[in-house]
Amino acid sequence: MADGQGPTTTCARRPWLATLAIAAIFTVGLVLRIHGVSFGLPALNDPDELIFELGSLRMLRTLSLNPGWFGHPGTTTMEILAAANLGVLGFGRAMGWFADSKDFANAVYANPAWIILPGRLAMVAFGAGTVWQTFRLGEELAEDKDEAAFARLAALAAAALVAIEPASMTWSQVIRTDIMATFFMLLSLRAALRAMRQERLKDHIVAGLWLGLAIATKWPTGIAAIALGGAAAMRLITGTSRPRQIGLHLAAGAAATVAGLLAVSPYIALDFNTVVHNLQGEAQTHHLGATGGSPLHNLGWYATGPILTGLGFVGCALAVIGVAWLLRHRAGAVLLPLIAAFIATICSQALVWERWILPMVPLLALAMGLGWAQIMDRLSRACGQQQRLLTRSAGFALLGAALIQPAMASWSRKVERQHDARQLATAWAAAHIPAGSTVLVEHFAFEILPRPWHLIFPFGDVGCVDVRAYLGGKVQYDTINAGRGGRSNVDYGTVTPDKRGSCRADYAILTQYDRYAAERGTFPQEYAAYRDLVAQGKIVATFARVPGRIGGLTTHVVSFGARAAAEGEQQGDQASAPRRIR
Repeated sequence: MADGQGPTTTCARRPWLATLAIAAIFTVGLVLRIHGVSFGLPALNDPDELIFELGSLRMLRTLSLNPGWFGHPGTTTMEILAAANLGVLGFGRAMGWFADSKDFANAVYANPAWIILPGRLAMVAFGAGTVWQTFRLGEELAEDKDEAAFARLAALAAAALVAIEPASMTWSQVIRTDIMATFFMLLSLRAALRAMRQERLKDHIVAGLWLGLAIATKWPTGIAAIALGGAAAMRLITGTSRPRQIGLHLAAGAAATVAGLLAVSPYIALDFNTVVHNLQGEAQTHHLGATGGSPLHNLGWYATGPILTGLGFVGCALAVIGVAWLLRHRAGAVLLPLIAAFIATICSQALVWERWILPMVPLLALAMGLGWAQIMDRLSRACGQQQRLLTRSAGFALLGAALIQPAMASWSRKVERQHDARQLATAWAAAHIPAGSTVLVEHFAFEILPRPWHLIFPFGDVGCVDVRAYLGGKVQYDTINAGRGGRSNVDYGTVTPDKRGSCRADYAILTQYDRYAAERGTFPQEYAAYRDLVAQGKIVATFARVPGRIGGLTTHVVSFGARAAAEGEQQGDQASAPRRIR
């Protein structure tokens, strides 16, 4: 790939430079993910974090590997969380913070940061791990020693992009399954590339085991089995292996996949009825803020949204060059069918989520890195010794141009997360809502638990419930699932109409009103519920999202009844006129 004179040869002669570079890139990725990881706490701005934590607490309470929920399936995630929570309990008891497990549970239900922050740090570790695994996967692209330096250069560029890529960084700070699944999938792909180059049963088994862990984390990563199929097809086409041997190796890989899946998540088989029920619950045609369209529409959404934001215009152009390189090399048989199949799968769904693109981020980053490495190599070939410094500078300037757009997007998100509209709203409420008020709140605003209010929360079929009573009773996932009644969202709009009377309050902190208003055609009944509710009172403050400054969901504080009127007289114009905070 290199001619002995280009930048790739320089890397080969100085491998310590590559070691220092990847160490610096990994450190940057880790630090950026740790920075701001406590966003929102003790409030939970992503309610799904609580679902995974409840599964982990169930494992600890029952001393089993059955979390009682398999929607993602998320078993490995909940096992990691269970281990982290056990560590917090042990350390807390040693430090005298908790007298026993009951005392620990009381602390957790009063302030979930006790377990949410360690869980997020675990996700940070996997997120930083994807940076490293992206680099290692890039190195595996080399067919021989001549290509090793070129592949290493591409791998460094790819790792640098993953370190700062907005979606990867954002979801590395949230307790979810996507980042962990991506990490395990990358390990499987590395083994698949080795299986393509070498006739070893071991590589198929290793690829299958890691794939099993990936599937136990998130079902769709099973698509990565295509990579082993691509490796086998390439060996068959090139005649480097006999058909019978290829078949045996593929069977071993499939068996290892099943073994890996069941080893970490045995209750997928033992509690299969729950698995089916949970999967049916995950199969939705509409979701607030995430309803898609036709496959072509969804492709456009991903291309102009997460992919363009994550790679930037320059990075996308370089990725096209990198894909062309993969089309000419054997590694493309492993990676390109996977990319195509994964994108086709997510585009064919009824919903669209940014996080669904996460497993593809390292692969698209590798395509970008390959495109950039080719340009660096060609620049070095075209120029003489005297111009080499200039061309290298130009090449690294090009890489900088590719990284600047995703870096700016990532930083903007960080600022927004630290200034969430929901926390701004509850801070305003703490300063203005009088003691003794009944307050309806739609998000997990644990920061207002100490306030002298009667707090109620909308809970589907149950109606609005007393927050402190539910938390004091150590509510479990089964109770939450029953109350949700199959709903994707739990908010005032989804409360059963005959139960809305239980939601009477002096004030309401509404986070979903604007979202339903924007999608009133899809959710007419939910929007009508909000419209009627707001019409009964008066919006006294609105906290809106401002790109680059304030994040989260537009949040309204609404006052109702005589108590609110009396408060309005005391506060004068400040309370009598709606305030829109930007």
